[in-house]
Amino acid sequence: MTAISRVASRGSTGEAVSAPLSTADSGIAIVLSRTGRDALIGHGGSEIAARVAFGCLVQPEPGDRVLTSFAGGEAWIVSILDRHSGVPARLFAEGDISIVSARGGISLLAAEDVNIDAGIRARISAKEIDLHAGVGRFVLDEMMQIGRRANLYVAKIRSVGEMVETFAEHVLMRAKRSTRFVEESDQLRAGNVDHRAEATMQLQAKTTFMSAETVVRIDAEQIHMG
Repeated sequence: MTAISRVASRGSTGEAVSAPLSTADSGIAIVLSRTGRDALIGHGGSEIAARVAFGCLVQPEPGDRVLTSFAGGEAWIVSILDRHSGVPARLFAEGDISIVSARGGISLLAAEDVNIDAGIRARISAKEIDLHAGVGRFVLDEMMQIGRRANLYVAKIRSVGEMVETFAEHVLMRAKRSTRFVEESDQLRAGNVDHRAEATMQLQAKTTFMSAETVVRIDAEQIHMG
């Protein structure tokens, strides 16, 4: 950016007549407008073009009282002193930002909401992750979970979906009571099927078919048919 000057007055043609800045112009100014890191400030009755300093992380907004400094032929906004508008404070940088704690922790506290928006990807990496909430909602177009073990301890589970597919080497389920309702067909295909009941087993249908290629065996102390 070239050397900055302030508008001191306007000539008869309406064009701006500039007066050069000096180090004495450093002080407090009011932000009139801002585009990116270029801003227009009001200082000493003049409108001055200024740049937002790299160390001024809070983004200036129109109406802010700012601390300015003049160096290298340019006016710089180095800090925001006061804001009377309702515009929320924004930490702004044109490139990457890293928050590093070399020996301690980092806490992010909010009285209301905490929002994290990422244009491409949001990543969390840690040895342990703890999430505590009264209600949790996850809305995902596609989800993939990869791990060695998963433990789930809840009072009630409800799953609703158009299709459920499970692929496993071994499936083991233990329950005190089990009830299943199937509106249409229920099919089981296996190499061997073993159903055992310690007390009673009941098979009831309007029509029942039982067939075998070689042997059908029924063994009991009493057999009642008909």
